[in-house]
Order: sequence, then C-alpha cells, then structure tokens
Amino acid sequence: MKRYFIFILLLSFGCDSDFEVPNHFPGVVKVFNNRIFVANGEGGLIITDISTGLVLAHIFPPREMRSIDDFDVDADLLFVIDARGKNYVAVYSIAEINNPELADGPIQVQGEPFNGVSAKSGNVVVAGGTTFLEFFQYSNSGKLNGPVTFGRDRGHPDVLLSEDGLTAFVSTDFNAPVDDARFGIESLSLGNELSIPSIISQQGISEAGFTQGGTSPVGFPIYTNIYRDNLLVAHGGGLTIIKLIEGAAFGETNLYDFGINAIAVETSNDTAYIIGYSNDEPVMLRVDISDIDNPTVLESESLNIGDNIPTSIAVSSQSVYIAASEAGLLELSK
Repeated sequence: MKRYFIFILLLSFGCDSDFEVPNHFPGVVKVFNNRIFVANGEGGLIITDISTGLVLAHIFPPREMRSIDDFDVDADLLFVIDARGKNYVAVYSIAEINNPELADGPIQVQGEPFNGVSAKSGNVVVAGGTTFLEFFQYSNSGKLNGPVTFGRDRGHPDVLLSEDGLTAFVSTDFNAPVDDARFGIESLSLGNELSIPSIISQQGISEAGFTQGGTSPVGFPIYTNIYRDNLLVAHGGGLTIIKLIEGAAFGETNLYDFGINAIAVETSNDTAYIIGYSNDEPVMLRVDISDIDNPTVLESESLNIGDNIPTSIAVSSQSVYIAASEAGLLELSK
C-alpha cells in the first residue's frame, strides 16, 4: 500500500508520561465534507482540503484554553475542548472555512485524563473522563445553553451521539460489574429538553479497560462508531458489535477478537477500519462488515510509526488517515 507522512508541525515537546500525546503533534483526526481536521494540542487545530492539500484554517486555542485536544463538527459548527486539567469547551462557526469565528466560549467544564466531546442536532455532551458528563444544547449560531451535569464522579472517558442527537453512547467505567465486566458502554436518552438524561441500556465488555494503546488527555481505548443499526465498539479485546433496538437500546451483542488489541474504529461503506496492536506491533485492519453477523478480516497492515501509538483514525473516499503523535499523520490508500 502507498503511504506517506504529513507532518503538521515539527516542534518537539516532551511527554509528562508514557501515555500522554505530546503537544503540537497530531492526536485526533476526523474527516468532514472532504476536509481533514487534526487536533494538535497546544498547536491548535488545522483544517486541510483533501482535494488540494491546502491548509484552509489554523485555529489556535482561544483565550483561557491552552490546547485543542478533541473536537466534533455538526454542519457549520466546530466544537473543541481543552482536556489538559482546567478544561474548557468552545464553539466556532466554520460557515466561512477560511475564517472560523468564535461563536461561544470558552466555557469551563469538568474533566480529567481521558475526555471526549460529541455534538449532533442541537445537543452536545462533554465526557469528563474520571469525573462527570456535561450536557449542553446549542442554537444554529453555536450559542450554548447549559450545562446539565450528570452521571457519576468518575468513569466517562468518551462519548458518541446518535445522528439525531437524542442518544448518547458513553464509554464507561461502571465501578461495579455489569455483565461481569467493570468497563463497557451505556446508552443515555438526552431528549429535546435540557434535563438530566436517563439510562436506556448498559453493556459490560469483559476485555475492555486500561488496555494497550490508551493515551491521554483523550484516547481511552473504548471507542464507538455507528454502522447502520449497530454500535461498533473498539477495545482491548477486539471489536464488539451491539445491535441497536430503535437506535438506542442494546440488543444482541457479539465479540470478535481478530487478534487485535483495538484502539479505535471508523467505517466507510461496508468496511470497518480498526487500529490497534497485534503481537505488540501497531496495525490497521480492514474488515468487511457487509454481513454484520459474519465480519471478515480483509487485510492486516503494519503501521510504520516506530514506538509511537496510533491514536485516532479517519476515512475519506480515497484514503485512511491515522494520527500517530510524533510520527505525524499517516495516509494510507483505502
């Protein structure tokens, strides 16, 4: 497979721990509307046009924020979080992609190592890692209303909202075992009103938790993705597929280990792209999920990133992008 590295910035800063993604290097990558969005910590967030390779915008952390560690995009709004201790959330209008404008924030939020943010259809949830979740609603212009703080005071390292924004799928440390497992996923009903969400379903995953490839301040290795009426969960034991009932409740659940300690998963058409470790080596799997009851590994590809951890994955129509900290942003042919 053809591969090459895109180095966003070549500034070098040390890590506080073996698991922290250094600042100024790619930590999270996502693709929206033929554009690559990359969070680089204190280096801010860079938006690049896929077709031309031109940088469209470079957003530095605003005001009180020291870094941009995770983000989400909904239509013309960009939601960013600083997850390095004294946490903040802010919203940008990207209607004019070359001139992002701060729409609201920064607003201080709860948070400790392992955080996340997800926004859809007027609802946004910030996962507080070892502390609470916070639920905001937002207007078309990006003005935030809230938050409502909810959940336990630990155990929410990541979150993904459904397409309609009414359900939150939360990577969770249950504290007490669920299905004989400490870690797993719970679905929460957000609704259309700004009020405390209610639990719909919980699913313990026995091999999920503090597994190989976890990074802070975001990047806990229980990562979710929605494919049709299924929730895909990448974790240390492989890939768990949970059938969704009416888009929210959990139905039949199956685990596929594929020989990988998974970190993250993205889908494109009928293929799942999974990054993680196989025999202590960083790899990416291409998995055919067209028959969701019988997923099949199409290919396993080694990632030439040295000792760096593959922290995030995104897929465009032509390529796969993998953020790999000091190794840069890796692009692979799809």
